[in-house]
Amino acid sequence: MTYKFDWKDAAHRQVEIEAKNGFEAERLFREMSLEQRLKASSVDVDKGTLEIKFVDAGLGDVHTAEEWNNDIRHIT
Repeated sequence: MTYKFDWKDAAHRQVEIEAKNGFEAERLFREMSLEQRLKASSVDVDKGTLEIKFVDAGLGDVHTAEEWNNDIRHIT
């Protein structure tokens, strides 16, 4: 059975950029695409911030996190 989770979490990233000064560093950072920033960055995640929005258990119905936690995950 396939379960599809819609979730979010608080992640913090850090990237190092070599530059002549702070203005150049910020310019270079802002010129990077999201993909470039993600690849060049280290990641840290806040503890306790994971939130499941809804779950599709493949049964033709999408369940809220509350429904999933209270009933559905025990049934499927």
